[in-house]
Amino acid sequence: MEEKRKWAMEMLRRWSTFAKLSYIESTAVGLIQYKPVPQERVVYIYCIFVPEKDQWQKGIATQLLSNLIADMKKPKLWFDNKPALGLKTRTFPGAKSGQFSARLFFKKMGFKQVGEDPDFLFYPLEEGFIYQPVKEKGAEYIPQEEDKDKVLLVHGPSYCPFSYFFLKKTEQTIKEIAPGISIRWIDSSQEPDEVRKRGNIEGCVVNTKPIKSFVLDKEDFQKEVTKALK
Repeated sequence: MEEKRKWAMEMLRRWSTFAKLSYIESTAVGLIQYKPVPQERVVYIYCIFVPEKDQWQKGIATQLLSNLIADMKKPKLWFDNKPALGLKTRTFPGAKSGQFSARLFFKKMGFKQVGEDPDFLFYPLEEGFIYQPVKEKGAEYIPQEEDKDKVLLVHGPSYCPFSYFFLKKTEQTIKEIAPGISIRWIDSSQEPDEVRKRGNIEGCVVNTKPIKSFVLDKEDFQKEVTKALK
């Protein structure tokens, strides 16, 4: 919780905002988290979430997104006092039974697919603007001899309130596949050197192989983990 607080304070210091909440009386019922991307003059939406089933399909997520769209049409300091050109997001599976998936929700709200990835979506805020994604080189895992025949779960302060939950789910699923395998958790805030020597990666590494599949894509995740263990 302390690391989450530090992350939130840093986001507020840099951007002055990073989320919008929806309330019913004094109870928070919905959340949308985002981050400005100045080099592209767009806003990246990390997630939109309405946790309680009795609040689904009541327009809460629609209201949150509509509010963000209206806000980002206004001039912003991060964009040299210009409005955002658009909003982008990358959805992932995880909808509960009876819940509208994030991908379907965003497409219903007017987001369009970018390239060949059905989960990469964009919503233009400037008429006629066509988004061309900037290729970014992500962190690459640097294999370590000590990581052979082991599982690494690397984590740290994160925008996502469920990132730790997903890693615990990852641990549980891997134990089902390989009950006796050694699993090591590395907290980037507690062991920065251990993370740095591995290329500053986050997530799951199995037998020196980074796992790309999301744990909620259970079939693909199990196949990738099984292959990595061979």
